[in-house]
Amino acid sequence: MTERKINRGSEIRTKGKSMGRERSGASADPSDRPSPQAGGLKAASSAEGIRGGLSLSTESAEGSPVALAERSLTLRAALFLTGRIVLMLAGIAVMGLGIDIVVKADLGNSPISAAPNVLSLGFTAVSFGTFMLGWQCFLVLVQIALLRREFRLVDLWQIPISVFFGVCIDAFMALLGPAAPTSYVASWLWLAGGMAVLALGIVMTVVSGTVMNCGEAVVQAVVRKTGARFGTVKVGFDLACAALACLCAFLFVGHLAGVREGTFVCAAFTGVIVNVYMGLYGKLRDAARARSKARGESVADPLVQGGGVSRQE
Repeated sequence: MTERKINRGSEIRTKGKSMGRERSGASADPSDRPSPQAGGLKAASSAEGIRGGLSLSTESAEGSPVALAERSLTLRAALFLTGRIVLMLAGIAVMGLGIDIVVKADLGNSPISAAPNVLSLGFTAVSFGTFMLGWQCFLVLVQIALLRREFRLVDLWQIPISVFFGVCIDAFMALLGPAAPTSYVASWLWLAGGMAVLALGIVMTVVSGTVMNCGEAVVQAVVRKTGARFGTVKVGFDLACAALACLCAFLFVGHLAGVREGTFVCAAFTGVIVNVYMGLYGKLRDAARARSKARGESVADPLVQGGGVSRQE
């Protein structure tokens, strides 16, 4: 009787210990417990798996179609901006060539440079280039007065562009050398060709939608304020420049010097030729848009993206 009670009590104590170990999470058999090394390997392998997953996800994100599309758009935007700048510089150079051809016609200077030329005749101690630079700076001030808060600081680049403009004029004048018309009729042909080249350069700078030459920038400022056609405002501006040159000639030279019939013809018809060129550009642009729309693409318009005026055709 006594032995049964003792055995019964030991069994109860043994079961109680085993139940306590199960509740505490400990295994009754030490061999069933996981080794620290095995747990460390599992943790390390899981950490490596997480890092590997992160690296794979990063690589997949970098090579994803969205990332590639963003890079492609950035490259296209950079190329488009570069093309616009090249078009603007080419337009400035073409304008310089047109002015030189007009000067070679010997029927009067171009309207934009007529007043500085007359002032250089009245004040021989100051060069024509110096008066031209001062005239360009004055035109920048006119733009600021017209546009006020709408004037962009980037448009101050017109001043160094004017220096480039002067360099192009000197370079093309040297290339033309002694070439000149031999008759009065030939002079008018040279004048017509010079106006056509000058108008083409003006259109190139306007279409580029970047920084233009000071004279054309003043015209564009008036267009933005009035909504008139660019070529029409250009005619009025050139006529005003020619009239100012006549006034300076009578005031500072004493007679009509540096201004001839070709100056007024150039002032009256250069803007008309610009309107013709802009009309042709508008037709080409619309045709390109139609073809692109048929393919489901979009065409970038320099006049829109570059802040150009909308009524230049």
